[in-house]
Amino acid sequence: MLKRFLILLCFIASSVPLFAGLKWVDVGVNGLTCSMCTRSVEMSLKRLDFVESVKMDLETTEGRIFFKEGVPVDLNALAKAVVNAGFSVRFLKLQLSFDDIPLKDDGSFIFQGQSYQWLDFQNKVEGPVALKLVDENFLPKKERAELIKKFVALKGGDQKILHVVQG
Repeated sequence: MLKRFLILLCFIASSVPLFAGLKWVDVGVNGLTCSMCTRSVEMSLKRLDFVESVKMDLETTEGRIFFKEGVPVDLNALAKAVVNAGFSVRFLKLQLSFDDIPLKDDGSFIFQGQSYQWLDFQNKVEGPVALKLVDENFLPKKERAELIKKFVALKGGDQKILHVVQG
């Protein structure tokens, strides 16, 4: 009986997807010059109810933000928390596996109730994919201006849709 139970338990565990949601994002922060700066950003991010922990790196001026399981993540709130700490976002990158996320032919998808448009979509997606948010809150003005030249969809557009490129 115990052997059957263990076999059933192993089967159930192996059928649960490894990717159950967004686990973390990486954020580049402009203006970090000291440990107090990184601490300020870290504390601002930790105030968000969906953030589990934050690991900041002063040397690279980047951080990895880990999320609470089962709690929807607001990426705009992350960017706002960095700005509220007195800094600006250089990039925000996330990794998604499209095994459980329906992806339309045009590269649009919905994740945790948020609509996304993948701007450099190539029609074929395998395994986890690193994506970089390219909307106003997530890039410096100069880099965003260069992307606007490349992608007409970024001019104006629907503010409720977040735009991503592979990266």
